Amino acid sequence: MKKHIYLTAIFLAFFAVSMAQTTKKDIKSLLEGKSLTDAKEVIIKQNKSIESLLKLASTSIRITPGNSNVAESKTTEKFDSSPKNQIIKKFNQTLNKLYFNQKVFYPNTNLSISYSEKSLMYSVTDYDDYKFPNPELKLKKVYYQDGTSASFDKQVYGRNDEKINEIKGTKWIDSIELEASYHYPEAMPVINLSPENALHQSVLGKIELISIEDATAILKISPELKEKILKVEGINSVGKALDQSGSSSSSNTINYSPEFLAKYLEACKTAISNIDKGSYKNTDELIDDLYDKIPKEDKNKPENLVNASYSFRGNLKQINIFLKPEKSAVNNYNFTLKNTVKYVDGLGVAYNKNGLAGILDKNGKWIAQPTQKELSHYKGPYFFGGVTEDGYRSILWLDKANQKLVPFNYHFYKNDAMLDKYYAIEKTINGPKGLVEIETNKVVLEPSLDNISVKGNYIVLTSDDEVNTIVNKDLKKVLSVKGYNYKINGDFIFHSKPYTSKEKFADYSILSNTDDVYNADGRKINKEDYVIDTYDFFGMDSLLLVKNKLGKNLFINTKGDVIIDGSKYADVEPFSSGLAPVKNAEGNWGYINSKNVLVIPFMYNEAKNFSKISAMVKTSDGYQLIDHKNKVIKKFDDGFSSYSVKKDADNLEYRNYNKQTYNSKGEVVKD
Repeated sequence: MKKHIYLTAIFLAFFAVSMAQTTKKDIKSLLEGKSLTDAKEVIIKQNKSIESLLKLASTSIRITPGNSNVAESKTTEKFDSSPKNQIIKKFNQTLNKLYFNQKVFYPNTNLSISYSEKSLMYSVTDYDDYKFPNPELKLKKVYYQDGTSASFDKQVYGRNDEKINEIKGTKWIDSIELEASYHYPEAMPVINLSPENALHQSVLGKIELISIEDATAILKISPELKEKILKVEGINSVGKALDQSGSSSSSNTINYSPEFLAKYLEACKTAISNIDKGSYKNTDELIDDLYDKIPKEDKNKPENLVNASYSFRGNLKQINIFLKPEKSAVNNYNFTLKNTVKYVDGLGVAYNKNGLAGILDKNGKWIAQPTQKELSHYKGPYFFGGVTEDGYRSILWLDKANQKLVPFNYHFYKNDAMLDKYYAIEKTINGPKGLVEIETNKVVLEPSLDNISVKGNYIVLTSDDEVNTIVNKDLKKVLSVKGYNYKINGDFIFHSKPYTSKEKFADYSILSNTDDVYNADGRKINKEDYVIDTYDFFGMDSLLLVKNKLGKNLFINTKGDVIIDGSKYADVEPFSSGLAPVKNAEGNWGYINSKNVLVIPFMYNEAKNFSKISAMVKTSDGYQLIDHKNKVIKKFDDGFSSYSVKKDADNLEYRNYNKQTYNSKGEVVKD
């Protein structure tokens, strides 16, 4: 923490200019016309002031701002005396993170840019110490969503400025090109001081290193030079910079030596004593005697220097003092900001001069006249209006054909569009659910259902009695199932049903369920009862691993035909990214392709599913990642506690027992 203590000199009423220049006329103007008793009171008062000055002048002021501990060493980065690259990098990074909003007040546009001069300047430590002119931001070019552009050379302002960034035109903006102009310092002068080289003298004044004690440097500095100091850096015995723990300074403007003040005080005390003894007949004799006794010249007058101390954490050997640069240079940085607002079909909310809102198209033309007091985009062709009696905002649908906003008398159940064609709606909040067609605003299914959801390429309509009607994009029924014992992936529906046959299923003593598979026509494709892995589906290979009632592992295609008889292997796993793990009778694992060709030999103790990059396998030497050609990507020293099983994944993750997670490239994934 920095501490600055300023000791203001007390000027005596005796002196018109200074003690050393006091004349008899000055003393006479102060005491003339007064009685000796009144003159005594004046001198007593002045003596108290001189005593205060004498005390200050005789005291060596030292302020230790922090706990300096030589043993507690802490180093830091050396100060960059040529910070051009650092400033440019930091400023440009900050500028690239800006964003803007567009608000149209027909026929012009207001740009609101998330720019702040202070935030930009604060991005570089102590940048404001340079006292450079503030940065400037100019709008150079605007790119519109219709593919046109316009050039500008206009200064724009930030969020903390009351000025409005208004430009001509109403078209929706895709991006803006800006130019930032800011100053950076040229290389700074540096002064190196040590006990062996303790004095620096220049036209600005001097800096003298008085001592280095307990990791604190004590200095005396000319005031003019003190104002020029930007940074004081401590250096240890091996040339590394030390962390600064504090600093302090005191400015003593008492320009008189203790000897001079003491003689002055003694002369005044003698005058008081003579008054008490009756040595003076009148005040004129007092004035003459006092002037004769006061010193006329301060031969030991001290320099007017600032006392300063800087403390560091470590074994301090020298200090580097960096002065503020006299000159600066200007950097011009051009950058582009993308509009983060998405205008559906090139449409957006705009306002007229009366503050009423309507909708403009991408060409800046009204597609719905400004008639609304409140208006904001909701989703698709739907917009929010003002608050209604039930406390919710009204919803309006944009009728493009007739160029008007139509009130919508339902609430939306879910925000996301269903199969890009419908929105789920409800008459009242938490009431029955239905569907509206987005393009026409037609309610195609009146609210009557308990739930509506999207699964795979279907919409599932759930009634109060838990009957799920699965329909396609055209709302044509594909299948109805009771309860929730089904799953959907893409076009295929997997329905789990109770296995009621008395016939034993493979080696299971009791089998509760088997799975039927239905296609987009609602036709069951499996030709016999199967058990299907919970996580498997028809992926990029269009093959599904099933087990029949004889216990055989089979791969079937989307028509239900058996393509690969996996029963010749001791064990198999589902296909993923083109390959499936298989195990031979000796207990070793390899991989087959979709044509049942062994492309990676039986050589692994364990084999996991492939991503598009690699698979995790285990040998007698430990775990490793291999690619599709059995080339080792990375070997691991530790075992793994968990791993991904997602099918056809771009990337998978593996977590070892040391809680380190790796991706399919063998790279460490940060939690």
